[in-house]
Amino acid sequence: MFVQNLNREQQSVLLYLARTVAEADGSSDELQMGMVDILLKQSEEGISEQNIAINDLPKIFNTERARCSLLLELLGVAYANDDYHIEERDLITLYANKLSISNEKLKKLSDWIERQFDLSKEIETLLN
Repeated sequence: MFVQNLNREQQSVLLYLARTVAEADGSSDELQMGMVDILLKQSEEGISEQNIAINDLPKIFNTERARCSLLLELLGVAYANDDYHIEERDLITLYANKLSISNEKLKKLSDWIERQFDLSKEIETLLN
C-alpha cells in the first residue's frame, strides 16, 4: 500500500526487512510470507532484496514519508497472521529507533495498521 512512496533502493531494503520481520519469531508464517510476496509484486520491476547494516537505515530512508512508509509495511507483515509477536515488535521498534521515529508515533502507526486489518475482517464477514 505504501511501496509506491519508496524509491528502488528503499524497496529493495524493505523486502529484506519484511522477510526479517516475518521470520523474527523463528517461523516462516504463510500469511506473513504472503505479505512479503505482495510487497515484491507491488515493487518496481527487477527489485530484489538488499541486506543493509541497521545503522544505514537513516541514510537510505531519509525522509519522514519514507520512514513511516517502511514502518507501515513492516507492521503490515507483522500483523498479517493476527499474532504480533514480541520478537517482531522488538525488531520493528529497533528499526523505528534507528530512524528517529518516536515510540508515540510508532504506536499510532501500529494502531492504524491494526484498524485496517480489523476493517478487512469486518468486510469479509459482510461479504459472506
